[in-house]
Amino acid sequence: MSDPMQDMNAVAVAGALASNYARDARTFLPLLAAVLEASMPDDTEVERKGRLFSKEKTVRKVRVLAGQNTFEIEDPGNGRLQALRIQTVRNIVLKRDEMRVDEWLTALSAEIALRAKDNEATFFALKNMLDY
Repeated sequence: MSDPMQDMNAVAVAGALASNYARDARTFLPLLAAVLEASMPDDTEVERKGRLFSKEKTVRKVRVLAGQNTFEIEDPGNGRLQALRIQTVRNIVLKRDEMRVDEWLTALSAEIALRAKDNEATFFALKNMLDY
């Protein structure tokens, strides 16, 4: 049986992130990267890429490790984000699911809400995501 508070937190996080994505897809990935890096630094990897002779680097990919799942979202440069959930057991990839961004946000939010129950740092990550 699922915890109603946990379900509410997951829905709230997914809603907040989806709302931000809908408002401005261009600024969404850097914002998501900043929030996750600040609140879950051990579980978040951000890939940045710069142009030749440019000091500014843009966020290209965000990867979040969450138990047996790895969540990746990438900007391949054509304006549409590509989202992926990778299920891994003992370093063996069992399944790779391409997802719509809203589905990806819902799945990631559910994982974060689940982990927030037992982990104070993840709880604050969840809170930070809700505040954005």
